[in-house]
Amino acid sequence: MTSVSAYYDGSTYVVTEEVPVRQNQKVIITLLDEYVSPRNGKTLSQIKTYMKGGRSVPHGLSTVDYVRSLRED
Repeated sequence: MTSVSAYYDGSTYVVTEEVPVRQNQKVIITLLDEYVSPRNGKTLSQIKTYMKGGRSVPHGLSTVDYVRSLRED
């Protein structure tokens, strides 16, 4: 069993670190009485639209890091 940090962005739970997970793997979600600062990151839909526009991941940057940077903008 592994613990990871995440936050709820109003529609989905966003994991803040890389963790290996398999499809249909069970999880336990514990809600804390703590909050993170609101983020102005890109939604998954915005990222998909961006990627369909012919833009690709910059050379030397992993896809995961690139998507994280888009969400942080």
